[in-house]
Amino acid sequence: MNEIDEKQIEPRMLNLLRARTLIYRRAKNVQALCLIISLGFPVVGLIVSALLLPSKPFIALAALVFSFLEVLLLDRWHRAQLKNAAKLQEDFDCAVLQMDWNTFLVGSRIDPEDVFVDACKKLSNTDEERLINWYPLVVKELPLHLARLVCQRTNLWYDSALRKRYRLFLLIGCVALVVVAGFASLAIDHTMTTFVLSTLAPMTPVMIWALRECNRQAATCELLDRLNDEVKKLWERSRSGATGQEISMRSRELQDAIFNHRASSPLIFDWVYNLLRRRMEERMNAGAEHWVNELRAAGNAH
Repeated sequence: MNEIDEKQIEPRMLNLLRARTLIYRRAKNVQALCLIISLGFPVVGLIVSALLLPSKPFIALAALVFSFLEVLLLDRWHRAQLKNAAKLQEDFDCAVLQMDWNTFLVGSRIDPEDVFVDACKKLSNTDEERLINWYPLVVKELPLHLARLVCQRTNLWYDSALRKRYRLFLLIGCVALVVVAGFASLAIDHTMTTFVLSTLAPMTPVMIWALRECNRQAATCELLDRLNDEVKKLWERSRSGATGQEISMRSRELQDAIFNHRASSPLIFDWVYNLLRRRMEERMNAGAEHWVNELRAAGNAH
């Protein structure tokens, strides 16, 4: 009843997803490098505590300087990468879900020459397979205005569930780091000065990053859950006799909120996605099938 299943595997659509994936991957790699450097400061601090006591203040100073430089120099670059990746995903969604491009909100599309720079690169076979059938095939059984809503909801649910798991990993890792580093520091030297200069101060960058990420992920999940509720309200309105045109207009407004979320939301490392992907995709597809069946049973699939 719609062409979503065919449009999403067209070469241009796959190129957009490939370019988007590589942009996100670069941003995540830089973020990972900064995190590794931040994690290295407590380790170096512990070594210095045992071998080079006079150098402890310099390790603490280096950790603090690094945290400031990360905010001053890298945050703007990260925001630019997120905006470009969000534009590519928006281009994909507008074409596949057949929505108008909102120039006022999104700005102009990424130039095809810039897309080609990343789209011409080959991903691994596994990553290439993930680009195919981005949205559940079961949505083809619904009229476009309802299939679009199901696709938007799969985006929202998947992203929210992934971020909630990631936030839990961050909290556990943060507590574990403090406990392990604290015990190691006390085992080397029982003084408070050594603990502060060799352990607590060097841990400042990574602790600030982890706590900031937890707060940002929590805020993002709250937004995603709220948007998910809006999708359900639109389904109820369709059952109450709302026209396809009205639902489509509201769906476009929902897409604007989704773009704003994508352009500003914090990143999630690929290892989290790879760890949870199979189980979450099974749940996502089962959920999509459930909503398609419910909409059809309610007489909306026409």
